[in-house]
Amino acid sequence: MDNEARGFFYAVGVGSGDPELMTFKAVEVIRLCEWIAYADSGGNESVALKISGQYIAGKSRLSCPMPMTTDPERLRRAHEEAAGKIAGILDAGKSVAFLVLGDPSIYATVMYVHRILSGKGYDTAIIPGIASFCAVAAAINQPLCLGDEELHIFPSSSTAYVLQA
Repeated sequence: MDNEARGFFYAVGVGSGDPELMTFKAVEVIRLCEWIAYADSGGNESVALKISGQYIAGKSRLSCPMPMTTDPERLRRAHEEAAGKIAGILDAGKSVAFLVLGDPSIYATVMYVHRILSGKGYDTAIIPGIASFCAVAAAINQPLCLGDEELHIFPSSSTAYVLQA
């Protein structure tokens, strides 16, 4: 199918929880898209949907089940299934904003879906958001680092953050 007839896929960071911390770009993209996708881990309502609530009213929504597991095969299947559903929407000429907390480029499930769609030739973009660790630093009125200080980010599953005395 010609890419011009396809919709566009956006991985959209909606920030750390405060709707006032959403970027203008995120709001613009959400308003542009006909479909809103979000990760569904089977728990409570999506926080990303709550944050962006005033901008997604009346839009079609796609729940993308994402199991809370470290099993690589289950995760791969979930990512492929979500990408397949989204590809069907894109092929129909509709654009999709996949909403995530914080910033899509920092440990976000959406990036696996993004990689699959991009690899299949779909037009994609990443819309950054304010990550929680940046919002916390602002909330306590402190910098994360200054001058030549280093900033390290480790996944919560990593043992690398354990410091040696």
